[in-house]
Amino acid sequence: MTEKLFIFRSGFWLHTLKVMALLFVGGMILVHIPELTYDLGPKRPIVISSPDDLSTGKPFRTSFVSISGEPDFEKAFVYKRYGLSYTYFNVRPYGMKVIVRTYHTVTDEWKDLNRFLGKLKSFKRQPFYYKIRDIYKEQFETDVPEGAFFLSLDDVPKLSGWQVGAAIFACVLWAIMFYMFYFYDWSKRKTG
Repeated sequence: MTEKLFIFRSGFWLHTLKVMALLFVGGMILVHIPELTYDLGPKRPIVISSPDDLSTGKPFRTSFVSISGEPDFEKAFVYKRYGLSYTYFNVRPYGMKVIVRTYHTVTDEWKDLNRFLGKLKSFKRQPFYYKIRDIYKEQFETDVPEGAFFLSLDDVPKLSGWQVGAAIFACVLWAIMFYMFYFYDWSKRKTG
């Protein structure tokens, strides 16, 4: 009885590990899909000239855009994570509806900008969005509204070899693991 229970438990945990490994590699694939669709998408930016262009009622997918407006550094801050420094600020007349991130150092020349080019996506799809939201709340007593957008400056659609290679590698790895876990007959394997 205890031997059968041990076999059941070890089989259960082995199956659980297999499923977790497949989910992990599948997650890697899911992370790459939005980036690949963006980089394979249109190379000409969608022109956004007013806040009304963002309020069409339909969900706005990740897009390459050009936003007209003036930089608003009233609520600007620098956020450092993993050795990287990003400056966050807003664009008038969009207010908190568009939160811009750049890795460049913001200088006085930035006040003369009137167009911002980059990747626009839902604010909640940005990594660490909750931390950025909390900084706005703590430092400026401002809430990021529901339906806000995140603009990553200078992130233009450009396909790179490592992206394609990583996506292909993850897909092939997932397929091999699935085959080895559930279809390969390990009992026919020759032993030395």
